Amino acid sequence: MNLQQWIDAALRGEIAEDDVQHSLWLLSNTPMLYDSGEKIAVEDYLRGLEHQPSAAEAEALGELFDHAVAFSRRFAEPAQYDRMQDVLSLQFDLWARGVLRLEDWIAWIEGASKGTIELPEYDFDEILGSAPEGFMIQDFHDELNYRLEDAPEDEWVLSHLDELHRRVGVTGKA
Repeated sequence: MNLQQWIDAALRGEIAEDDVQHSLWLLSNTPMLYDSGEKIAVEDYLRGLEHQPSAAEAEALGELFDHAVAFSRRFAEPAQYDRMQDVLSLQFDLWARGVLRLEDWIAWIEGASKGTIELPEYDFDEILGSAPEGFMIQDFHDELNYRLEDAPEDEWVLSHLDELHRRVGVTGKA
């Protein structure tokens, strides 16, 4: 089974939801075990699986994690690697809440691993007026959502949230 077949099977419910969730959790959390993306390997992801997948599923997960390794290598420099980890964490949260579709997330990872998609980059001080040191993309997402609680129709907030979602792979069709 290739990665696209795995995605299709997951969407049809043929792969246990817990297994899909755990695989995606590994996708977003395994890079946090490293200070940079230079040494991470597919085996690091596969070692984290809760159970031995079937040979077909292992092939698909190997393909997914191969993209994750290429993604990590592409953004191996420490500042970029931190931003990459932050984006993956946000993407997992968005997927878990039903905002980011599985197929869109995987397509984004594939594009980022091949160099056709860039990590979002922001000057938070410029956008927000000031931001605490270490403020990251997931913090920005949280701040935008917090502001929406007080002003759900705020066009400035909605436009920045929409832009951020697009930059991390949300197509608006979830």
